Amino acid sequence: MQKDPYRALALLILISLVIKLWVYFRTPVVNSDAFEYINQAKLLYQGRILDAKNCGKNYLSLYHFLIPISYRIFGDWIIAARALSLFFSVICLIPVYLSLLLMFDKKTAFFSSLLFSVNPFLSRLSTDVIKDQMFWFFLCSGIFFAILWLNKEKKIYFILSFLSFLISSFIRIEGLLFALSSPFFLLFLTGKKKWLLVCSIFIFLLSLAFFIRPEIWKLYLSPRLTLLNYFKNFSLKRLLELSPHILGGGILYVFSIPYFLIFLIGIKGLKRHLKRIEFIYLILLSFEAFLLLIIFFGAVCYSRRYLSIFFFPSFFLIAPCIHYLIDKYGKSRNFALFLTLFIIISCFLYNLKLRRKDALIYKKAGEYIASIEKGRPALVLSYDRRIDLYANLKSFYIFCKGYVLTNISIFSLSKDRIVDYLRKYQIKYVFWENEKWRKDIKNLPFLILLKEWKKKGSSRIYRLYKVSL
Repeated sequence: MQKDPYRALALLILISLVIKLWVYFRTPVVNSDAFEYINQAKLLYQGRILDAKNCGKNYLSLYHFLIPISYRIFGDWIIAARALSLFFSVICLIPVYLSLLLMFDKKTAFFSSLLFSVNPFLSRLSTDVIKDQMFWFFLCSGIFFAILWLNKEKKIYFILSFLSFLISSFIRIEGLLFALSSPFFLLFLTGKKKWLLVCSIFIFLLSLAFFIRPEIWKLYLSPRLTLLNYFKNFSLKRLLELSPHILGGGILYVFSIPYFLIFLIGIKGLKRHLKRIEFIYLILLSFEAFLLLIIFFGAVCYSRRYLSIFFFPSFFLIAPCIHYLIDKYGKSRNFALFLTLFIIISCFLYNLKLRRKDALIYKKAGEYIASIEKGRPALVLSYDRRIDLYANLKSFYIFCKGYVLTNISIFSLSKDRIVDYLRKYQIKYVFWENEKWRKDIKNLPFLILLKEWKKKGSSRIYRLYKVSL
C-alpha cells in the first residue's frame, strides 16, 4: 500500500473524531446503563471482582475491566467510560477501511469509509457508556482478517480472524456466532475441505481452553448463555407486531437515509460483485446475523442497537454501489465534492439536536446533592437511577440494588411503611417529579424540601427532598 491510502485513513479518522466529539459535547447526560457499568467498574477498581459480578448486571465483560484502567488516566468515572467508548468507536474505522482497500480502489474505499465514519447510528452511540463500541472494533477486525485471508491465504490471518471474533464474544455474546461460523464459511468457500476437520478440532480445543476456565465461565459465559432460555418464548405474533419498528425505525435508521439513496442509485454495481468470494462470505455473515436477530426480537426484546451485528457485515454491500457511481460520474471533480458534502451534511443533520435534554435535570439534581455531601455516600430514591450516579460519583460506596432506588411506588403505601423502607435502605434524599409520580409527597413530615425546579414552557415540576427521620 502506498502513502496515499494512509493519508486518506488519517483524514477519515479526523472526520469521524470531529463528529463524535460533537456528539460527545451535545450529549451532556449519560445513558441509564451507565449506573451499572460504573458501579461495577468501581468495585473492580477496588479488586472486588465477585462483588462486581453480582452488582447490577450479572456478568463482567471485557469492557467492564477496561473502565478502571481508563479511570487511572482521566480521574473521572464518567469521562473514563465515555472516552473508552469514543476511542473504540473511532478506531473501528481502521479495519473497515483496510477491508475495503483489499476489495476496491482507493476512491471507492475512501467514500465507503466516509459513509461509515459519519453514520448517525454509530455516532449517536459512540460516547454512551455501553460495551458495544468495543464489540464493533473486534467484530470489524474479524471481518478484515477474514477478507485478508481470502486474498493472501496465510494461516496467521485465518487465526487472527477467529481470535478477533472470539474476543468480541467476551464483550457481546453474539460474537460467538461469528467465531464459530466464520472459519467454516471461509474454508467451505475456498474449497479447503481437508482444513475443515483440522479447523473443527482447533476451534473446539481453543474454545474449550477459554470456556472451562472457572473465572471466565462464572464471570461472563454462564450468565450470558442463560439468554438461550428465552428463545423458547419465541412468538411470531410479537415479531409481526415489531416488524414496522424493525424495518422503519430500526434498519432504516441504523443504515441511514444517505446509505439507502446511494444503494438504490448504484444497485447495478452490486450485481457485478455478488459472485466475488468476499461478498458471498459477507452475505453469509449478514444472513445468519439477521436470522439471530429475528429469533431474538421475537423471543426476548427489541432494541435498535442490537442491529449492529447485522449492520457491520452488510454495510460493505454499499461499496460496489459507490464504485459504480464513481465509474459513471467520477471523472468530474464536482461529483467527488458533491458526494463528500452529501454524505457529511446529510448524516451530520441527525446529530444537531441536544441529546437527552429532558434528562439534564437528573444530572443537575445529582450534582447538587454531591455538592452537599462532598464525597459522602448519599442514596437517592427517584424515578431515574442517574441521579444516584451523579450524586455518588466521587464516593467509592456502592449500592448494588438499583431497583430499590427507583421504587417510587412505595409512596403509595402507608406512612409507616414508607418510613420503614427509607430507614432500611438508609435513603437520604427523595427526588419527586410531577409527571412520574402518582401523587404529591410535599405533606409528608419526614421530607424537607431543599430545591425546586420548573421547566420553562412546560408544566413539569421537580422537587428534591432531604429525608429527616
